[in-house]
Amino acid sequence: MIDLITQNKFQELKEKIQNDEDALAIQQFLVAILNGEENIEIDGESFDSKKYQEEFFEGLKIYKALKTSKISQKEFTAYSDVLVKLAFKTAGFIRLLANTAMEKGVFLSDIPETYQVSPNLRASFQEFIDLLKAKDDVKSVANISAAKAQITTSVANLLPKEAIGNDMLQFAASYAAVGQTEHAMQIYQGIMNDFESESVKNSSGLFPELNQVDTRPAVEIEVFEKAKAEFEKLSGEEFPEKQRMSVNDSELAQKLAAEVHKKEKEILDKSQNESKGFFSKLKSFFTGK
Repeated sequence: MIDLITQNKFQELKEKIQNDEDALAIQQFLVAILNGEENIEIDGESFDSKKYQEEFFEGLKIYKALKTSKISQKEFTAYSDVLVKLAFKTAGFIRLLANTAMEKGVFLSDIPETYQVSPNLRASFQEFIDLLKAKDDVKSVANISAAKAQITTSVANLLPKEAIGNDMLQFAASYAAVGQTEHAMQIYQGIMNDFESESVKNSSGLFPELNQVDTRPAVEIEVFEKAKAEFEKLSGEEFPEKQRMSVNDSELAQKLAAEVHKKEKEILDKSQNESKGFFSKLKSFFTGK
């Protein structure tokens, strides 16, 4: 089928698809576009949700073949729009399943008998994003970047943290490119929060020096700094940055981190013991024991 596209044999292609009882919906939409149909609508019944991933993989192959064919620009744009909508539906469906799984206390990846996300899906979405960027289709880039972010967060337990961060950075940048500045700033703020040093987020505040110890790996710091720079660019405000030193910078930093963690643990243990004592007394008061 792809060969027929690259050879510009569109009449043969249409006949082949129309005579195929197992033709995918995305292939049938291509026939409709080649037949000159306009205002093609995509609804909840346009694609079988069980075949979303299969449809998208095939749809992307067709897109790449059409890109170098002699199909008209109008037809190519119409097909691209259908593929964008399919991608968005695919991601939304996966996100819905992931949310449902989380409500039951498991990750989507823990129940492969229910649904499996292909390990190649995120890469294929990225390939589509890059192709859309090449033709400066910023609106579609924003839509597919958002869709990829949905997939990424649905399988986040299988990914390194920086991979999640980079997809969210792309999501934010794509929204900024289409004028969704406030939304983009919110995403950047979320990234900064998630990629802030744990020593800062978890510090009790009793030992301010802990805030200066940065235990993050370089790849996570890079994500944080990119989000910070873009947030400042969009907001026009400088994000307050704490002075930090990596635990790998010096022996002093390593000793400081160890000492502060030790002190915080001692205070936490003491606090928990006092709480237990208090609740024991409270129980005795009510029970008379």
